Amino acid sequence: MTFRLALLVVSAAFVSACTTASVASNPLEKRWNGKSAGSFFAAYGPPVSDSGGALGATQYTWRGGFRGGRPCVVELSVAKDYTITSISAVSDRIDPKGGPSHCEKTLDAA
Repeated sequence: MTFRLALLVVSAAFVSACTTASVASNPLEKRWNGKSAGSFFAAYGPPVSDSGGALGATQYTWRGGFRGGRPCVVELSVAKDYTITSISAVSDRIDPKGGPSHCEKTLDAA
């Protein structure tokens, strides 16, 4: 009985350690997580800045989609293999009618 319990605990720990997918917490993440940062930058233009992150990841700041003189600004975390692991709006405009935000429309996440 003790052996089975120990085996179950070890198996559960192994399986949970293998899980790397994150749950999208916003429409931008739902659209872009797991996609190539190259595809993002090819479609919307280069980032305005970048900095090194943990475990070889890179943090990028992108700005674009100017409308009414105000841009959409997002931060992207990109893994070593150049896939987007997270993306979030830093400067965005919410639709007063409850529709998609400016960044969601600009970055094809609406």
